[in-house]
Amino acid sequence: MDATFPNRTPLTCGTVERLLCELWEEHFGRPVSPYDDFYELGGDSLSVVEIVTAARRRGLAVRSSAALRYPTPARLAEHLTPPDPAVRPAALLAAGEPPPADTAPGPVPITDGRAAFDEAEPLYVVHSDRHTRAEREAVAGWTDGRAAFGLALPAAGTAGVEAVAEHLLAAVRAHRPRGPYRLAGFDQGAVVALELARRLAESGEEVALLAMVAPPPAAQPATVEDLLDARLAELAGRLALTGDESAAEIRDRALADHWYDERLRPEELPARQRAWAHLARSVQQYPYPAYAGRAVLFTDGEHAHPAERAWTGAGRTPDVHRLDHGLRSPLGVIRDPLVAETTRKALKE
Repeated sequence: MDATFPNRTPLTCGTVERLLCELWEEHFGRPVSPYDDFYELGGDSLSVVEIVTAARRRGLAVRSSAALRYPTPARLAEHLTPPDPAVRPAALLAAGEPPPADTAPGPVPITDGRAAFDEAEPLYVVHSDRHTRAEREAVAGWTDGRAAFGLALPAAGTAGVEAVAEHLLAAVRAHRPRGPYRLAGFDQGAVVALELARRLAESGEEVALLAMVAPPPAAQPATVEDLLDARLAELAGRLALTGDESAAEIRDRALADHWYDERLRPEELPARQRAWAHLARSVQQYPYPAYAGRAVLFTDGEHAHPAERAWTGAGRTPDVHRLDHGLRSPLGVIRDPLVAETTRKALKE
C-alpha cells in the first residue's frame, strides 16, 4: 500500500517513519525510536486501532493488520514505501555522467582524536555508498577519543571488491605505514574492509580488529543491469519518486531520508548508482577467503552470514551478533546500541 497525504502527495520512508514515531509517542506518552517494538511498549489490539485512526487523521493510509505485522516504526515505514519497479527516475539515468573513476579519495577525518597515533592507533572506516552521515555519527560514539578516518567507496566506475580494497590498501599505508591497524566497514564497505584486512595481514601487518556492520545479506546472483534496476526501484519507493524529479530534488529527498553525504553533487547521482551495481555484483561473487584475524560481525537476521565462511575456513570464530531489526535498510544495525557498546569495548582491548 502506498503512503500518501490526503492531497495525494507521496511520502518518503523517512517522513512516514518520523510520523509513526510521533503517533506512538502521543499514544504511549514516552519517547519512541524508529526501532522500538509496539508490543514491548505495551501495545495491544485496542492500541493499534487508536494509533491507526490517528494515523489516518494525519493522512497516513495504513491498515491495522499491517501495523500489527510490522511492529516497529522503521519496519512499518518500509512496508508502506516498498520498491517501485514501475518508476524509472530519469535523473538517475541521465547522460553526461562524470568521467568514470575506479578509485576513491584517501582517509578523511571522522574524529580528531585526542591521543597521538603512537599511543592509540586510529580506526579506519570503509563507508557504504549511502548512509555516510549516520555511519560517521555511529563511529564518533565508538571511539572515546581515538582518531578515526573514513574511506569512501568509488562514486563512479566498475571497480569490484578486490580492486577497491587494493586502492584503499595503498591509501591506508600511505597514511599510516605500519600497524597495528583497526578497521571497520558498513554495508558493502564491510566486505571491502574484510578484503583490506586480509591484504594487510598477508603483507605481514597486524590487524588488531575488524568490525563488519550490516554487510549485504546473501542473495541470488544477478546481472549489473538487474541490480541497477533493483536499486532504482528501491530509491523510487523509499523517496516517493514519480520519475520526473530533477537530480537536485532527488538529492534533497535522499539527504532528508538519511541517504548519502551532504557533499554529494546532484550530477554525481547517475554514476553513483551504476558504481553501486558493479560493486554489488562483485560482493555477490566474493568468495570470502580464509581470514584468521580478530573480528566482530553485526548482521540483521537470524541466519548465518556468508562472511562467517572466512573464519570457518581459518579455523576461527568471529564475535557474531545477529540482530533482529528485519529491515531492508542497514540503518537499524548502524544505530543499534549493542553495536556501539560492543565496538567501543573491542576498540579498548
